[in-house]
Amino acid sequence: MNRLANATSTYLRESADQPVDWHTWSEEAFRKAKEEDKPILVDVGASWCHWCHVMDQQNYSDPEVARILNEYFIPIKVDRDEMPDVDRKLQQAVSAMTGEGGWPLTAFLTPEGKVFFGGTYFPPEDMYGKVGFKRLLWQIVKIWKEEREKLNVAANTVVRFLAESREVEELEPTPEVVDQVINFIISNFDLEEGGLGNGMKFPHPTVDELLLSQWFRTRDNSYRKLVSFTLTKMYFGGIFDQVGGGFHRYSVDREWWVPHFEKLGVDNAELLLDYFSAYLETKDPEFLDCISMTSSFLLRDMKVEGGFANSLDADSEGVEGKYYTWTEGELQEALGDDFQLGIWLFSFRASPEVEGRKVLKRSASLYELTRRLSTDQFEAQKKLSELRERLRKYREESRKKPNVDDNLYTYTNSRIGEALLLTSVILGQGAREALGVIDKLNSAGRRLGGGEPLMEDYAASASALLSAYEVTGRINYLDSALRVWDRLFSFKTSQGFVDSARSDEVTMADTPNESPNSIALKTWIKLWIGGKVEFDPSIAKVITSRILTNPPFYAGVAGSLDAILRGAAHVVVIDEGDSKADSLHRSALSIYHPLKLVERVTPDRKDELPPPLRAMLSYGTGSRAYVCVGNTCSLPVYEAEKVRTLLSH
Repeated sequence: MNRLANATSTYLRESADQPVDWHTWSEEAFRKAKEEDKPILVDVGASWCHWCHVMDQQNYSDPEVARILNEYFIPIKVDRDEMPDVDRKLQQAVSAMTGEGGWPLTAFLTPEGKVFFGGTYFPPEDMYGKVGFKRLLWQIVKIWKEEREKLNVAANTVVRFLAESREVEELEPTPEVVDQVINFIISNFDLEEGGLGNGMKFPHPTVDELLLSQWFRTRDNSYRKLVSFTLTKMYFGGIFDQVGGGFHRYSVDREWWVPHFEKLGVDNAELLLDYFSAYLETKDPEFLDCISMTSSFLLRDMKVEGGFANSLDADSEGVEGKYYTWTEGELQEALGDDFQLGIWLFSFRASPEVEGRKVLKRSASLYELTRRLSTDQFEAQKKLSELRERLRKYREESRKKPNVDDNLYTYTNSRIGEALLLTSVILGQGAREALGVIDKLNSAGRRLGGGEPLMEDYAASASALLSAYEVTGRINYLDSALRVWDRLFSFKTSQGFVDSARSDEVTMADTPNESPNSIALKTWIKLWIGGKVEFDPSIAKVITSRILTNPPFYAGVAGSLDAILRGAAHVVVIDEGDSKADSLHRSALSIYHPLKLVERVTPDRKDELPPPLRAMLSYGTGSRAYVCVGNTCSLPVYEAEKVRTLLSH
């Protein structure tokens, strides 16, 4: 066993029996590299990553590769979920040098920590148009010994390039800048299959949210149609687990049919919020079903002792996707008399094969299923749920489940807790588990998963705590959110929030997971409109200067910029103890608005509230609500439908 045997990371422990003398990312490793005058190899991966396991099996388990690494390099292994700030820094450097990014990431560094070469997956021998790993290692050893200055020049060139790329022209924030982002996104939209681009596809929740916000602002229904089209295609596709719910990370094709089969907690949290926003606006029953299945997946398959797991592996029984794919015989055994219905409903005959097995994809809407069954929509949904449950039970009983990365990370747990809590308003499930993990985050006072807290931990935690305050009305969650916000603000610079205490990177780009700065900015705006904190208007210029560099990946902060320019909403429910308060509160929470803060306050809190809220308490009688947008507030309203009307317009 190497020194990874006692690592906190699941991914690192999985490599504990490899012959490579792995180090963790630490001062000790870099000090050793300087003392022994050796280059550093950093392998960055994750427990859920299929090709990371392939790289481990083909290369790092090879005694010859291990001998080269142990003799001529200082090898370091990094879990990108445990150290996302380190991963982002290395990804930027390797991408700037080679145009490649993703996992596994293979980076070669000087002992001072400068990247001089890298890539993603390297095969053991020359193939796929890529140099073999052993040959690459020997080439680097030779150059390190004989022509080291070339490597230093390459490393310094990358450092200069990244520094120059941060120097963007300062632009004035205007609504037209957001319009440019929208236009760029639409020009890259796949009008036949939804989403962005015409090849391998990732979900882009922040893009969907931005397009939906533009429908809200302009009432141009084409924006809403684009969002609904994409979300329907994904929910019907193989990227969505048609049997057990929840989304795989991405699809390898244009049609959302064949995914890489890993499931990440943070992906499903963000997609849960994405579909939640769309459902509030469209009331599409398919979206409600997607929300319900994804929530159930998180509660059933991702809940572990102390919180929520980080991810589920892509592989099971040594085969990628085996747990999620089907043979015709398995489908017949599971469905019995409904076999032919299942064949039709899940596009079985047309499905491409993965390792000799097939990926299920919905072929029919609820409307089409009602016609096939000659029944109504309620019975059609009931039949669909029954088929899925039979398939799920068969799958659970006959196959080995994928490995679970049960590391508890603050960021992942915050995102899942917030998503489950907000959707519990319409589902009636998940609130208890969500508040349990949010309470744990609040009481821990440290980073779940160990190590120094990162900016993304504070941003996600503050957002989750603020949502808990909105949903429950309990003041302790607001107090906790403000305490976490104070810690988060220590990461603030003139260019935004830096990734961590050991990094000067400001991550505003989505990956396509929402960037930490985007999460922080939304929380900042909500606290600001609620009169809890001061706001720095210069941040709008910083956002504007960044977003036009790669618009689809800055959709998150573009949405915040739009809220700053056009106004977020603030709904205040005055709870006088009568039956109307619950109705007004629920209405405020379940109405779509691009960015809103909902507060439920009682008269006994008058002394602690900012002046505008104190005035609301003094005006009117009985439970009532005020709807404010920008600097304008409504008169008190007493009906839930009136809250809907004011928020919607």
